[in-house]
Amino acid sequence: MPIVNQWIDSCSGVEEVFNIQTPAGNLVVHSRQDVICDVDWAADDNSIGNLDNELQRQMAQYWTDTSKSMHIKLLKQGSEYRNRVWSELCQIPLGKTVTYSALAKKIGSSARAVGNACRDNPYPLFIPCHRVVSMSGMGGYCGQTHGELMDIKIKLLEFEASLNP
Repeated sequence: MPIVNQWIDSCSGVEEVFNIQTPAGNLVVHSRQDVICDVDWAADDNSIGNLDNELQRQMAQYWTDTSKSMHIKLLKQGSEYRNRVWSELCQIPLGKTVTYSALAKKIGSSARAVGNACRDNPYPLFIPCHRVVSMSGMGGYCGQTHGELMDIKIKLLEFEASLNP
């Protein structure tokens, strides 16, 4: 798995906000002392922050060479159940997908509960909820079933699939 998440229980300090360019759009990252505390997709192409930090450098390299692992720190959030789902999401290999129901069966849950945990994911991309699809199609992404966020999900899946011909 190229993105390796380390969970951090707390963080403090000045919040930095910056963009990371991806093949699917601009990812807005909020961090404190090198710990990512929130992530969201930008609604437009405007740059946020002109920081030059290690995470931005690693992400730029990630899109051109996914064979190298990228280690990041994430602020631990959510319930025990959501953390269990998010942990399973991180085990889905790059370029692969699983269904909500298959993931639910694996952890002894329901597809709807897994979908809710995916919707509440505070770290899209870093916790790859885009790799979870419904039995009858794409499912949703970040709480939406159509629109810009679904376009991002499709772009991410297409990019990852192109790495595994």
